[in-house]
Amino acid sequence: MYAVNVSDLIALKQCHAICIIGMLLADFVSPYQQNTVITNKSRLDSAAVLLEGPAANDQKRVEALIAFLQTSLGPRQLGRRIRCYRRGVCGGWSEIRP
Repeated sequence: MYAVNVSDLIALKQCHAICIIGMLLADFVSPYQQNTVITNKSRLDSAAVLLEGPAANDQKRVEALIAFLQTSLGPRQLGRRIRCYRRGVCGGWSEIRP
């Protein structure tokens, strides 16, 4: 399971890129389940949106979305990558680095 940092998505809104991100995430976020998770309880900005919608079942689509967020959209709009996370086998979350 994967997740995208909420603070980074909010920062995109300030850059007027929220319409783009909304369209990108529409098929990845499920409207029927809890959509957020805390990835690191010791950090204040560690809430993340879970990618568990219909498109999240396609591993290649998820990897393409994360690559786009971290290497293209984030650096262009924020000047840094957007933090994305992967759930480990024991239930913890680890940050994905490009």
